[in-house]
Amino acid sequence: MAITNETLLDPSIDRRLAVDLDAAERDELTAYLDTRGNWTCGRGHLLPRAAAGRSWEGFTVPQTTSDRWFVTDILNAIRLAQRWPEFESCDTDCRKNALYEIAFNMGGRWEEFSPTRAALKAKDWQTVHDHLLASLWAKEVQPHGLDKPGRATRIAGYFLTGEYPSG
Repeated sequence: MAITNETLLDPSIDRRLAVDLDAAERDELTAYLDTRGNWTCGRGHLLPRAAAGRSWEGFTVPQTTSDRWFVTDILNAIRLAQRWPEFESCDTDCRKNALYEIAFNMGGRWEEFSPTRAALKAKDWQTVHDHLLASLWAKEVQPHGLDKPGRATRIAGYFLTGEYPSG
Protein backbone atom coordinates (compact mmCIF):
# COMPACT_ATOMS: atom_id res chain seq x y z
CA MET A 1 0.00 0.00 0.00
CA ALA A 2 1.42 3.39 -0.96
CA ILE A 3 2.06 5.90 1.80
CA THR A 4 0.08 8.42 -0.18
CA ASN A 5 -3.05 6.59 0.94
CA GLU A 6 -4.57 9.28 3.15
CA THR A 7 -5.18 6.85 6.01
CA LEU A 8 -1.41 6.46 6.44
CA LEU A 9 -0.48 10.13 6.25
CA ASP A 10 -0.22 12.52 9.14
CA PRO A 11 -3.15 14.93 8.62
CA SER A 12 -0.79 17.92 8.62
CA ILE A 13 0.90 16.69 5.41
CA ASP A 14 -0.59 17.99 2.17
CA ARG A 15 -1.45 14.96 0.06
CA ARG A 16 -0.05 16.64 -3.09
CA LEU A 17 3.34 16.98 -1.37
CA ALA A 18 3.31 13.31 -0.37
CA VAL A 19 2.32 12.22 -3.87
CA ASP A 20 5.11 14.30 -5.46
CA LEU A 21 7.70 13.01 -2.99
CA ASP A 22 6.52 9.43 -3.36
CA ALA A 23 6.86 9.69 -7.16
CA ALA A 24 10.30 11.32 -6.98
CA GLU A 25 11.87 8.99 -4.40
CA ARG A 26 12.45 5.33 -5.06
CA ASP A 27 11.06 3.17 -2.30
CA GLU A 28 13.99 0.83 -1.79
CA LEU A 29 13.68 -1.58 1.12
CA THR A 30 17.36 -2.52 0.79
CA ALA A 31 19.98 0.11 1.61
CA TYR A 32 21.67 1.77 -1.37
CA LEU A 33 24.18 4.54 -2.03
CA ASP A 34 22.51 7.76 -3.21
CA THR A 35 23.97 10.10 -5.85
CA ARG A 36 26.20 11.71 -3.20
CA GLY A 37 27.50 8.40 -1.80
CA ASN A 38 25.31 8.37 1.32
CA TRP A 39 23.70 5.15 2.52
CA THR A 40 19.97 5.52 2.06
CA CYS A 41 16.94 3.27 2.52
CA GLY A 42 13.20 3.60 2.03
CA ARG A 43 12.18 6.81 0.24
CA GLY A 44 15.37 8.81 0.48
CA HIS A 45 15.86 8.18 4.21
CA LEU A 46 19.50 8.83 5.10
CA LEU A 47 21.02 6.20 7.33
CA PRO A 48 23.53 7.19 9.99
CA ARG A 49 27.20 6.76 9.22
CA ALA A 50 28.12 3.11 9.71
CA ALA A 51 30.49 2.22 12.52
CA ALA A 52 34.15 1.75 11.59
CA GLY A 53 34.61 -1.45 9.62
CA ARG A 54 30.83 -1.84 9.10
CA SER A 55 28.56 -1.13 6.16
CA TRP A 56 24.84 -0.80 5.47
CA GLU A 57 25.23 -3.05 2.42
CA GLY A 58 22.47 -5.67 2.39
CA PHE A 59 20.50 -3.96 5.19
CA THR A 60 16.74 -4.28 4.60
CA VAL A 61 13.60 -2.96 6.26
CA PRO A 62 9.91 -3.90 6.01
CA GLN A 63 7.53 -1.64 4.08
CA THR A 64 6.02 -0.38 7.35
CA THR A 65 9.42 1.00 8.41
CA SER A 66 9.86 2.74 5.05
CA ASP A 67 6.38 4.26 5.39
CA ARG A 68 7.06 5.43 8.96
CA TRP A 69 10.40 6.98 7.96
CA PHE A 70 8.72 8.71 5.01
CA VAL A 71 6.10 10.43 7.16
CA THR A 72 8.69 11.42 9.76
CA ASP A 73 11.08 12.73 7.10
CA ILE A 74 8.30 14.82 5.50
CA LEU A 75 7.36 16.34 8.86
CA ASN A 76 11.04 17.09 9.58
CA ALA A 77 11.41 18.72 6.15
CA ILE A 78 8.33 20.89 6.75
CA ARG A 79 9.72 22.07 10.10
CA LEU A 80 13.12 22.79 8.53
CA ALA A 81 11.67 24.78 5.62
CA GLN A 82 9.45 26.80 7.96
CA ARG A 83 12.59 27.99 9.79
CA TRP A 84 14.21 29.34 6.62
CA PRO A 85 13.80 33.12 6.13
CA GLU A 86 12.51 32.67 2.58
CA PHE A 87 9.59 30.54 3.74
CA GLU A 88 7.50 33.67 4.36
CA SER A 89 7.77 34.54 0.66
CA CYS A 90 6.08 31.31 -0.36
CA ASP A 91 2.66 32.80 -0.92
CA THR A 92 0.79 29.72 -2.18
CA ASP A 93 0.47 26.14 -0.94
CA CYS A 94 2.17 25.04 -4.15
CA ARG A 95 5.27 27.19 -3.45
CA LYS A 96 5.32 26.06 0.18
CA ASN A 97 5.22 22.43 -0.94
CA ALA A 98 8.05 23.13 -3.41
CA LEU A 99 10.17 24.48 -0.56
CA TYR A 100 9.22 21.51 1.65
CA GLU A 101 10.37 19.18 -1.11
CA ILE A 102 13.65 21.12 -1.39
CA ALA A 103 14.09 20.63 2.37
CA PHE A 104 13.25 16.93 2.08
CA ASN A 105 15.68 16.39 -0.78
CA MET A 106 18.51 18.81 0.04
CA GLY A 107 18.29 19.42 3.76
CA GLY A 108 21.24 21.59 4.78
CA ARG A 109 22.59 21.74 1.22
CA TRP A 110 19.99 24.44 0.54
CA GLU A 111 22.24 26.78 2.55
CA GLU A 112 24.65 26.68 -0.45
CA PHE A 113 22.02 28.22 -2.75
CA SER A 114 22.39 31.84 -1.59
CA PRO A 115 21.43 33.57 -4.88
CA THR A 116 18.42 31.29 -5.35
CA ARG A 117 17.34 31.80 -1.76
CA ALA A 118 17.69 35.59 -2.14
CA ALA A 119 15.56 35.49 -5.29
CA LEU A 120 12.95 33.40 -3.48
CA LYS A 121 12.88 35.86 -0.59
CA ALA A 122 12.39 38.69 -3.12
CA LYS A 123 9.63 36.70 -4.89
CA ASP A 124 11.61 36.84 -8.11
CA TRP A 125 10.05 33.61 -9.33
CA GLN A 126 11.68 33.60 -12.78
CA THR A 127 15.16 33.80 -11.21
CA VAL A 128 14.31 31.07 -8.70
CA HIS A 129 13.15 28.87 -11.59
CA ASP A 130 16.23 29.59 -13.72
CA HIS A 131 18.74 29.15 -10.87
CA LEU A 132 17.24 25.82 -9.82
CA LEU A 133 17.35 24.46 -13.35
CA ALA A 134 20.94 25.66 -13.88
CA SER A 135 22.17 24.01 -10.68
CA LEU A 136 24.14 20.83 -10.17
CA TRP A 137 21.23 19.68 -7.99
CA ALA A 138 18.94 19.69 -11.07
CA LYS A 139 21.36 17.43 -12.92
CA GLU A 140 21.53 15.08 -9.90
CA VAL A 141 17.77 14.71 -9.45
CA GLN A 142 16.95 14.74 -13.15
CA PRO A 143 19.92 12.99 -14.78
CA HIS A 144 18.08 12.23 -18.05
CA GLY A 145 17.90 15.91 -18.94
CA LEU A 146 15.83 18.95 -18.14
CA ASP A 147 13.90 18.68 -21.41
CA LYS A 148 12.03 15.68 -19.95
CA PRO A 149 9.51 15.96 -17.11
CA GLY A 150 11.12 15.34 -13.72
CA ARG A 151 11.64 16.56 -10.20
CA ALA A 152 13.76 19.64 -10.99
CA THR A 153 11.50 20.97 -13.75
CA ARG A 154 8.40 20.26 -11.63
CA ILE A 155 9.71 22.09 -8.53
CA ALA A 156 11.07 25.00 -10.60
CA GLY A 157 7.67 25.24 -12.30
CA TYR A 158 5.88 25.26 -8.95
CA PHE A 159 7.97 28.23 -7.84
CA LEU A 160 7.50 30.02 -11.18
CA THR A 161 3.70 29.77 -11.36
CA GLY A 162 2.75 29.16 -7.73
CA GLU A 163 0.11 26.75 -9.01
CA TYR A 164 -0.25 23.04 -9.63
CA PRO A 165 -0.85 22.10 -13.26
CA SER A 166 -4.51 21.40 -13.96
CA GLY A 167 -5.50 17.80 -14.53
